Amino acid sequence: MSFTIILCYWKVTDMKIFNKDIKNIFPGLLAAFLFCTVLTHIYGTCCPMRIITGLPCPACGTTRSVIALLKFDFKTAFWYQPVMPLLVLFCIFFCYKRYYKKQTDKRLFLRILGIILVICCSVYIYRMFKYFPLKAPLDYNRNNIINSVYSLIKTNKTQIGELQYER
Repeated sequence: MSFTIILCYWKVTDMKIFNKDIKNIFPGLLAAFLFCTVLTHIYGTCCPMRIITGLPCPACGTTRSVIALLKFDFKTAFWYQPVMPLLVLFCIFFCYKRYYKKQTDKRLFLRILGIILVICCSVYIYRMFKYFPLKAPLDYNRNNIINSVYSLIKTNKTQIGELQYER
């Protein structure tokens, strides 16, 4: 919806590129939505890293940050994901170049994404040292798969040890 508003604001005359892009990414967006919906229903989160290890990933807080941005709560959005303003600016820049100027410079976009990724990982490392595991979104999820498997193995070893002791 926000892309449509931006496009209308820029008075884009040729919607063919936009419609083609939407058509191309729609199956991926639908699959991601279904994937996240199922995982969130089962595990309470859609982050594979958090589900498997219990540790937050570098993108942790992004969903909450977007929700806060949609409510115009910029302070909360920045707290959940400090890199979000860069991502928003990148999206605006991308839409401007792609749909208004009708230019696609893949090298430039990949460089910018690479820089944002490095910044995101740097912020993640800093926040992990400063806030983990006490403050959301950098808290530890004890209901993760590794912890569950470890507990199951530990329980089974204890039960097997007790059975051998009884003999």
